[in-house]
Amino acid sequence: MSEGKSRWSAADRLILEARTRALATPLASPGRASVSEVIVVRIGGERYGLPAAAVHAVAALTRLSPLPHAPPEVAGLTARGDQILPVFHLRAVLGLALTALPEYGRVVLLGEGSEQLALIVDAVEGMRTVDVSTLGPVPATLSASVGALVLGVDAEGVPLLDPAALLACDRLFIDIAPPAP
Repeated sequence: MSEGKSRWSAADRLILEARTRALATPLASPGRASVSEVIVVRIGGERYGLPAAAVHAVAALTRLSPLPHAPPEVAGLTARGDQILPVFHLRAVLGLALTALPEYGRVVLLGEGSEQLALIVDAVEGMRTVDVSTLGPVPATLSASVGALVLGVDAEGVPLLDPAALLACDRLFIDIAPPAP
């Protein structure tokens, strides 16, 4: 190519400039309050979303100590830093059949302070943005107790779990009566 001669023709430059302007134009976005970053998790072959703002951490499922006489929702206790946290089977909370712990399962940490807990999920698929204002209704196929934990269903059919409802759910409290003598 000779010096001073452009490798792009005038027509090519016009196309590139038009593309550059199109890419530089801000997208019309819905109100910030209605858009939420969501962590997509897999539980029992199904995908669910959890608002990322409510999740404190995602960690490997390690050092799980079972609790004798605990209900099926309770997987046990784990240590995280200087805290001992209760770990729950999100499968059981959502009314799904319990299976063996996933080999590469993860725990999702919700709550703050003494109300922090860990939920076992089969896998974390990633993050995406969801417009909360466009959520569809909770499917009628869900039981009332599980439906109360779901904010709605996104455009891809993924139920978005309500972290506040999860933390208030009576299945996420440990009340173990000692065995009778």
